[in-house]
Formats: sequence, C-alpha cells, structure tokens
Amino acid sequence: MQKVYFFIGTKAQAIKCISLIESLSDIKSLSVKIVNSGQHIQITENIFNRIGNKVEYIYLNSNKDNISDYLVGIRWFLKLFFLIIISKKKKNTSKKDICFIHGDTASTLLGLLWSKKNGFHTIHLESGLTSNNILNPFPEEIIRNIVSRFSNILISFDKMSAIKLENKYNRKTIIEISENTILEELKHHNLSNTKDRDKVTVTLHRTENILSKNRMKDFIDLIETISKEYEVNWFCHEPTINSIKKFNLKLNKSINLKPLVNHDQFIKELIESKLVITDGGSIQEECFYLNKLTILWRKKTERPHALNSNIFLSDFKIKESMDFINNNISEDYIIKPLDSSPAKEIIDKLFKLNIIDK
Repeated sequence: MQKVYFFIGTKAQAIKCISLIESLSDIKSLSVKIVNSGQHIQITENIFNRIGNKVEYIYLNSNKDNISDYLVGIRWFLKLFFLIIISKKKKNTSKKDICFIHGDTASTLLGLLWSKKNGFHTIHLESGLTSNNILNPFPEEIIRNIVSRFSNILISFDKMSAIKLENKYNRKTIIEISENTILEELKHHNLSNTKDRDKVTVTLHRTENILSKNRMKDFIDLIETISKEYEVNWFCHEPTINSIKKFNLKLNKSINLKPLVNHDQFIKELIESKLVITDGGSIQEECFYLNKLTILWRKKTERPHALNSNIFLSDFKIKESMDFINNNISEDYIIKPLDSSPAKEIIDKLFKLNIIDK
C-alpha cells in the first residue's frame, strides 16, 4: 500500500491541508499519515480532531505546548533538525511513498529534510509565492526558495506563481491549481445573507512587525483611531503579547484584546466584521475570497493574486490607511460563490501523473 505523509507544524498548514488529507484518506489504496513537528501542537491537534482515526499520527517532538517564544523556537528547531539528521531511514518504505510539505515555515524546512532523509517523493504545496526580496519576509522567503529548489513536485495555487516556477525550475513537475486549498474550509460556513456589524477584526504576528517597536506603535495608533468609532477586537498570538509587554506599549481600553479562537469561530468573526486589519498571508487569502475590506499591514506581499480593490497594502502608513478606510467602509461587498475544489484538482492531477495509486 502506498504511504502518503503530511508534514505539519503550524495552524495554517493544518487548515490548508485538512481537506486534502480527508480526501486522500478516503482512497483505499493509500495509507495517509500526519507527521506533527509540534510547532503549534495544541492548535493542530484540535483541528485534526475532525479527522479522528482515519489517519495515523506520528509525533516528532514530545512538547505539549505551542512553540510561542523565539528562544524556545530556536531550541525546538535545532533539536528536531539534528534528530532528523541522525535518525535512521524509515523501514518498509517504497519509492512511490510521498510526503506533502506546505508553505514557508520552519516546519516546512524540517519537513523537506525529513522527507529527503527517508527517500520520499516530496511535494511542495503553495509553491512559487514570492515577494522578490530574499530578506522580506524573513526567514519565510529564504525557506520557500530552498524548499521549492529541492522538492520533486511543485504545486502552485495561482497562475502568476506557476509562471515563476516554470521560468525558474523548468525541469521540475509543476502543477497549477485554480484556487488555494484554504477555500475548502470557507465552504463549511454559511456565507449567504451575512451582514457586516460595526466591528473590526485585528491580528498581527509576523516577525518583521512584532520585533519592531516603531511598527508596533504605529499599528496600535492606527487601531486606536479606528476604535473611536468601531468595536475593535484584536486576536493576539502569544509572541505578539510578549512584544507588547517587552516594548511597554499602552493600549486604549477601547481595544479588546482577545485570545486566539478556533478557525471556525475566527472565520465567523471575519464574516461579521466591517473591516479586517492583519499582516497574515492566510488571512489575506480568506479576506480575498470573502471580499472583505482589509488593511494589510505590510510593505510587500508574496500573494499579489490575492489583492483586489477591497484590500489595501498599507506600507505601514497610517494616514493612507485611514483614507482608504474612510473612502470605502460604507460600501456593500458581496461574497462570490466558492464553487471550485482545489483538493479534488490536486488529486486528479496526481492520478494523471501516476504519482498516487488509484
């Protein structure tokens, strides 16, 4: 029986891969296994509760808490890196066994190493995204380039990325899918007849933002201005909370600091919000599909395909961001039908290439 591994570490990877994992686990000729790096262990386990015992779980790290501190993260990464290096190749493997890795995180890089160590056919999901600046975002841009270079099959979720991959890696197998797999999760929600409330959903977690006191201060100034007219709910990652404390930044009481919620609840928050402010790539894509008015708190994005007239790339400018909000917030935005199935497209194309057994 052909074995199919998914190397997962982060919340976004679990969310974006779960529909594909479920679909592949329904194919009787395949044995699907999730390899968990432990990066966001509590969150990913909660997400995978939906699958239950349909797949086998392999845990590479024994931690029970999410990795949320940078020094702890470095130790976690180095520990797994060397454990993979010195480990023996898995027994009873076949040349047809494959390993999916996703995105541009530390777990993506570890997944590439683990897959190569065991001699698996490596498939990189969400390949080809780039800001065209090797140091921004750091280290994500470097990781994505390394992983694309050494994977066997590159799967892109938009035409621009596919073209870039074909120009750079013309000898690799490159597959273009019509939409990002995150769309599959949005289809679980009732997107019709939703009405915006006078609330704003906020997140901030990227390294280049939360390690900069000036960017954090400007960000807080922006949402404090907005909070004078709207209910502002800031869903905070642990590293973000740590940065607020480290820089001794004061927040107006009108800003509601909230812990992270599960993905289903967060999508409900996005749907109900009049405005979203974020620096997250996955949230940018969700807001793109949901057609939400969005301020993207970044200078560049590696997802230009997920920009439209409702999403403003802020370049960290408060005045321009406020002008965009004031000029657009009274508009009514309609969510377009989400009809495609990226997971089915991936499976159909892998069947045709004889990468997975029928």
